[in-house]
Amino acid sequence: MENPSSNDDNDNIKEQLNELINQVSMLYSSKNIVIHYLNHFKQKAKLTELDVAPEPVKKVEKACISLGIRDICRFYHVESDYYNWELQRRAFRLIAPSINHLCKSVIFENTRSSHDSIDDPLNSKYYCVITQYVGSINAQKLMNFVRALKNKQISKKNYNFRVAESEKSVRLTGFENNGVSPIGMKLQIPIILSSTIKNLQPPVFYLGAGHIDWKLSLPVHDFISATNCFIADLS
Repeated sequence: MENPSSNDDNDNIKEQLNELINQVSMLYSSKNIVIHYLNHFKQKAKLTELDVAPEPVKKVEKACISLGIRDICRFYHVESDYYNWELQRRAFRLIAPSINHLCKSVIFENTRSSHDSIDDPLNSKYYCVITQYVGSINAQKLMNFVRALKNKQISKKNYNFRVAESEKSVRLTGFENNGVSPIGMKLQIPIILSSTIKNLQPPVFYLGAGHIDWKLSLPVHDFISATNCFIADLS
């Protein structure tokens, strides 16, 4: 039989925790706090060492170096049961400003494409789409955005975007599920960033780092500049 007082205690703890989360979120509305946060973030990034990281993570690091952003990238080695946790616990583990900052990279395939190439970013068979865990990807909006890249010259019947099968994703990126990084992919798949990520405050986001037990974070605008990714309203 459950103890009523124990349930009340748990409810009180949850209420207090939610209040704390709300207060922290309010702090980040201050421009001065955001500037201080970014400065601190970049200082910590310079101290990150990856001597014990697995090869896929080192591959991501090497790509960050090539892009000239390694000194503003932070890498995190998380627990093996990380993906069994609730989003808020994951955010606490990474010291992320909020659950809104937790993002994922998903490979989308145009199953009706007339070719298999990724050479033309304006008409690629595959796209690496970055979205928040709290968000969603509207396949219709994705299709509209990509079709507009070619000024709608290609018929709608030649588009049908779906999440690529796991085997295809691994073959294209070199990364396993929950470890996909848009930086350091095996093939240079065009990247589309959900526009909601661009509006995050502080403007940093957290992604897979090439291995399921490793995460990467960096300032959003530096990522956009370095990768020249597309930005689209996908929700």
